[in-house]
Amino acid sequence: MLEVQQKQCATCIYRPDSTLDLKRLEDQIRDPYIGFKGHRVCHHSDTACCRGFWNRHKDAFTLGQIAQRLGLVKFVNHDKFPDVTARKKNRRG
Repeated sequence: MLEVQQKQCATCIYRPDSTLDLKRLEDQIRDPYIGFKGHRVCHHSDTACCRGFWNRHKDAFTLGQIAQRLGLVKFVNHDKFPDVTARKKNRRG
């Protein structure tokens, strides 16, 4: 089973308004000869594929292709960082 984040994080490097150098970041996981050997793990998870990476490259790496064909993609909601905004609202309330 390939776990993929259900939603794209608010701070995802694949958001259109991201100021990060996406090409440089993708080159960290891309093989110059065969393309992506794997996937980028979401920074909110220890195991799940980044949703932004999945949306853009799900057909560009072998595991993504196989998982889709066999129906082995599981969308998860991992979040190792608590929602700071919700905690602030609860303190005021």
